[in-house]
Amino acid sequence: MPNIDLHLHTLHSDGMLTVEALLNLAVSKNLTCVSITDHDTFTAYATAPKIAESLGVELISGIEISSVDKGRDIHILGYFCDIQNEELLTALDIQHEKRKDRVMASLEKLRKLQVDISYEQVKRFCPGVSIGRPHIALAMLEAGYVDSFQEAFSMYLKEGALAYTSLDGLTPEKAIMLIKKAGGLAVMAHPEYTDADDLIPKLVEYGIVGIEVYNYKTAKNVKKYKKIAKKYKLVETGGSDFHYEGNGLLGKQELPYSIVEKLKEKLNS
Repeated sequence: MPNIDLHLHTLHSDGMLTVEALLNLAVSKNLTCVSITDHDTFTAYATAPKIAESLGVELISGIEISSVDKGRDIHILGYFCDIQNEELLTALDIQHEKRKDRVMASLEKLRKLQVDISYEQVKRFCPGVSIGRPHIALAMLEAGYVDSFQEAFSMYLKEGALAYTSLDGLTPEKAIMLIKKAGGLAVMAHPEYTDADDLIPKLVEYGIVGIEVYNYKTAKNVKKYKKIAKKYKLVETGGSDFHYEGNGLLGKQELPYSIVEKLKEKLNS
């Protein structure tokens, strides 16, 4: 049975693998259809289509756009977008600057806590344009300020922690609109982790066509989100939210190709 994963990250945002390494790993896990959904960037797609074709794996263009609603991070997945759409690319360029501003603000907070990390140290862990908190965590780990990646987040970088800085991102409405204008489909990412169920009716109104029911971050509430998907006639999508090989998530959850078929039906309707 074809097995899919529609939520993967590479070095172009906060993943730990190159595009080639990720796609080779996906094939080794018997995945037949995947989408690279790096944060606020399509740069992985400079090489991804050719590599995927050579490996015989179907690749769906994807992205995970960071949006903000009343201080809450709302991540919107976009599938089948025209990755050359000028309006979307312009908005993403602005997002990249805002991401840099967020990192600089967090680094200033860290310095006041006697954790002296430079932007250059952080940037070394981000070869792409989509810099973020995971790169700060890696720089802190390398410099010996924390004993683990998880400690960096729990003590300093997660929401509410000592050096947390919110991202001044797009509104969910704007993110969804941009995806639609680029000919794509908008899907709400990891709803349980986002903890914004109250916003789902508005996201439906704005134009989402799916909700990520199957994700390790929502594993405990699959039935709940299946019910919500049914209520609003949303496609039940899924993926591992893969960032690095060590967590063993890639290919662990068997997701049928029928999910892709339902998305394609939405695309063509």
